[in-house]
Amino acid sequence: MNIAQAKCIPLKDYLERQGITASKTRQGGQELWYRSPIRQGDENPSFKVDTVKNLWFDHGAATGGNIIDLVRELCSCDVRDALQHLEKTGLYSPALSKPSISSGTSRGASRQLTAMPGKQVAEGEKEKTAAFELVSQGPLQHPALLQYLTKRGIDHDIARAYVRQIDFKAPQGAGSYFALGYPSGDGFEARNALFKGFVGSGKSVTFHHNPDRPLLQVFEGFMDFLSYLSVDRPTQPAGAVLVLNSTNLWQRALPYINDPWFREVRLYLDNDDAGDAATRKLFENVDDRSRLADMRSYYEGYEDLNAWLLGEKS
Repeated sequence: MNIAQAKCIPLKDYLERQGITASKTRQGGQELWYRSPIRQGDENPSFKVDTVKNLWFDHGAATGGNIIDLVRELCSCDVRDALQHLEKTGLYSPALSKPSISSGTSRGASRQLTAMPGKQVAEGEKEKTAAFELVSQGPLQHPALLQYLTKRGIDHDIARAYVRQIDFKAPQGAGSYFALGYPSGDGFEARNALFKGFVGSGKSVTFHHNPDRPLLQVFEGFMDFLSYLSVDRPTQPAGAVLVLNSTNLWQRALPYINDPWFREVRLYLDNDDAGDAATRKLFENVDDRSRLADMRSYYEGYEDLNAWLLGEKS
């Protein structure tokens, strides 16, 4: 299967094949709205599929694209693997027509886009715009954020050691929003009860150094990291910590994992397709696999470390 053929597969059919159905429809079925399949906590469906243009956009994650971009998000894979995955679905047929408007993405590359929450962007959200802008940051103290942490089982003192309270706004936005802010590249991973996204100009992995022990613990997201610490409430992690902030950033983890200082590297990724794919990629690309340990068997039956902490089996 080539890229042009893959783009002809209706996103609606692919999502249904994955067991994902629309929560609501608009404009006579031209727009389908889902609870986001690429992030957690989307209680108010904000993942839109345009069935005419065959494009998707996640307003909470500020990311969108075509079907290849979606598979790459879900499976943490490259274009070649995405095409192989789509071919196995058997959804392509020569009778399928080309989408009316191309997504404008070269060779299925993922795009990071931003939009004001709840506001649509013209032309299938294909144009890159300015990022969410940081207004201020300070100590974690807002009652709503502390309540959110309590519901997620996170110890407040542990959270305060790693997380800031941030205020941010959307481009040309009149109002501002507040959230937990975890440092990531040139910005913050932002979370609250209603929002999951990135504030800043470019995300990256986050490294916490610990010179006392040659151990590296790798977590998929910062809530997983905080969940791990909240179990026994240690004064500090057992070793150094690397938070991916996105499974798509697995390649940026390799320089840390390959550092000969670390005699052991423990992976705490999610028990889902994206976690499977990222774990596989890391094992395939490290210099010494014998130092790598997949720790997911310890929370088997749970989607991630936070679900394990809360006792919420998948």
